[in-house]
Amino acid sequence: MNSNSILEMININKSFPGVKALQNVNFDVHQNEIVGLVGENGAGKSTLMKIIIGIYKMDTGKMKLYGKGVKLSDSRMAIQMGVGMVFQEGSLIPNLTIAENLFLGHENRFKRYGLISMSKVMKEAEKQLNRVGLNINPKTYVYNLSQAYQQMVEVARLLWLSDIYHIENPLLILDEPTTVLTSKEIEKLFNILREIKNDTSIIFISHRLEEIFELSDRIVVLRDGKNVANIKTSETNIHQVENLMIGRGLSKEYYNESGQNEPKDEVLLKVNSLEKKGSFRPISFLVKKGEILSLVGVVGSGKEDICKCIFGIMKPDNGIISIEGKEVKINKPEDAVKAGVGYVPINRREEGLALQMDVMSNITLVMLKKIIRNGLIDPQAEKEKALYWIKKCSILTPSLKTICKNLSGGNQQKVVLAKWLAVNVKIMILNHPTRGVDVGAKEEFYKILRSLALEGMAIILLSDRLEEDIGLCNRMIIMKDGNVTKELTCSVNNKPTPADIISYIV
Repeated sequence: MNSNSILEMININKSFPGVKALQNVNFDVHQNEIVGLVGENGAGKSTLMKIIIGIYKMDTGKMKLYGKGVKLSDSRMAIQMGVGMVFQEGSLIPNLTIAENLFLGHENRFKRYGLISMSKVMKEAEKQLNRVGLNINPKTYVYNLSQAYQQMVEVARLLWLSDIYHIENPLLILDEPTTVLTSKEIEKLFNILREIKNDTSIIFISHRLEEIFELSDRIVVLRDGKNVANIKTSETNIHQVENLMIGRGLSKEYYNESGQNEPKDEVLLKVNSLEKKGSFRPISFLVKKGEILSLVGVVGSGKEDICKCIFGIMKPDNGIISIEGKEVKINKPEDAVKAGVGYVPINRREEGLALQMDVMSNITLVMLKKIIRNGLIDPQAEKEKALYWIKKCSILTPSLKTICKNLSGGNQQKVVLAKWLAVNVKIMILNHPTRGVDVGAKEEFYKILRSLALEGMAIILLSDRLEEDIGLCNRMIIMKDGNVTKELTCSVNNKPTPADIISYIV
């Protein structure tokens, strides 16, 4: 351990019924340091963080903050000692303003003559927002903020709480903060984190290793509840960390390229002169049976809006969509589903899943008509359908009744996929399907996509990783500023490189 350690976790053990979540784990964070914490789902990252912020109690081990041994009984005590966490799900109250969220529970600090001084509240709120680079009205309701802005409001609140508890160098934990952010929002977040690092220590958790390498000073790798590496970022590389995370070298068949089939001659989807003014200019393309087509481009290139038009989330200004040779009118998602189109959204937690419902209910949600008998859901039919797709998609869940929010990111994504497969869609749109999914789970997901293509499904893939596009697709359409700049074939023996593509994107 280092003499300037803000946090020291020594020989931490934590078990749950039938599971050893953490085994003699050591972890520390130094003053003004950003530590990247990585590991596959189930590696123990969340358990360790919940011990650090007082949600879980360790079975054995020792925790030190600022050199002193501590036992945290709850997250409130952790905050009072300078430790706060921004969760994936967020903890702000949408129907309150930014200022109300910032100072919630501490309004008495702004009282004057028995009344809350709103001028003092607004002045302090503006000060705290400026601290994290936000130039917005503190009276704005949180539900009007983007996910990126909400996260920065949470960071501002944690920093302010550290101030009022007189903590000079607080510890900030960020859990998968970039999952639903655009590239510009990520850049802004990282710039702010680098600035506040001068007065703060940070634990940064992410499945995106390129972000870990861009931001962190040091990387800690957990696997199966154990330490496997603690290394300076400058002394390692992404491939080495991937191997440490999964305990083996990544397969040469990571994208299962040998399983890439040649598409059939039959055209399942044809788009003719589709246009959305202000987003993308007239575009025409087709997707054949068994083909994986990647739409490639940066955020704002128009690729996502094209897919939203095909699925009925957005209405195009012009153009014709044909499925299996027949023109279809798609004005809403229900029309797309009836026509045989499924859509896995970029934000599965908000748009793809009913998180508070169980696995079985999520899988059968779109296919209720098939399992209703005499006006009621047939429980046996529902169970059989759910079990079939759980097995087919290799969904790891303790039971059919497991609540979806308790599944790993990879298994949540498989549930979204199973929901559409259960209604026999012929065309699947995958909008960044492996975001927030660990390395091993991605490899498994790729195998599922290959098998779907082999069975004849037409797949449109959107990804923010060129390697993923190249490795998976038969063909790619590259876009920039709403225009098609290039179309490339990606046959097994003639895959383009990122260098071949990048000039058409930027």
